[in-house]
Amino acid sequence: SESPRERTATDGRAPDTAKQALESRAKLRLALLNRLQRGLTEVTTKLANFLTNPGRQGVVTLPVVLSESSVAYEWWKSASAVPDDRQYLAIALGEPPTVDDATLLRTLRAEVHDAFAEFQRTPPGVDARKRYDEVLQKYEAARIQPVISGHDAGPLVQECARLGLPCEREFTRSLLVSPWMLAISQSPDEGSAKEVMVAGLSLAQLGALVGHLRRLNPLLTNAQLRTLLLNASTDLKHALRKALGQQEVERVQELARQLLRLRAMEHLVV
Repeated sequence: SESPRERTATDGRAPDTAKQALESRAKLRLALLNRLQRGLTEVTTKLANFLTNPGRQGVVTLPVVLSESSVAYEWWKSASAVPDDRQYLAIALGEPPTVDDATLLRTLRAEVHDAFAEFQRTPPGVDARKRYDEVLQKYEAARIQPVISGHDAGPLVQECARLGLPCEREFTRSLLVSPWMLAISQSPDEGSAKEVMVAGLSLAQLGALVGHLRRLNPLLTNAQLRTLLLNASTDLKHALRKALGQQEVERVQELARQLLRLRAMEHLVV
């Protein structure tokens, strides 16, 4: 039997038109799945290649986001610029060619969301994620901390605001966020001890801070580094997360020095 989304795409249409709509939707879903596969594979390859000659900074910043919003924008950008592309997208999504922008974008977002969920369940998606995590674990062993933006802040965020559509956290959250990554968060309360995310700094600033902490304490492991940043961005008295400001940055630097002194004392005792 037809799914609700299939019925939306075919109700009230001639058989040939209905068939074309279903075929277009299937092609769109396949294109989205292929885009996610390609995106995650490309990031994994770049990380693996960098690891062959990583330098001495102990950090790598990755200015790439793979989120529902960033992927949806690739289709929305084309549809907004080319009338034929917009009409094709509307048909593929089961909407009339005259559909308004807000409705079309809302339907596209739902399709992209479903594609993300499906990708993470499919064998190719599971395998791509496994290879990505394996490379990140090599970074962990090499004491090189990858740093990423945890969210997309690109054009589709502004477009959603223009059209009065909500922009939920999960819509912009990057698929690349991982326990072995250090990520810029959208707000201070995001992240956890397992997946450390911090607010208040840009990607470049956080990367520079990590490099500086490595110079202050070359013995820091990636896990220790992430824990230091988590502690510095947490108000322990009130058990609340906070953005990293100058005071927090100075505190995390002092914590790194303290760990180094403690390590030196342990060697003296031994």
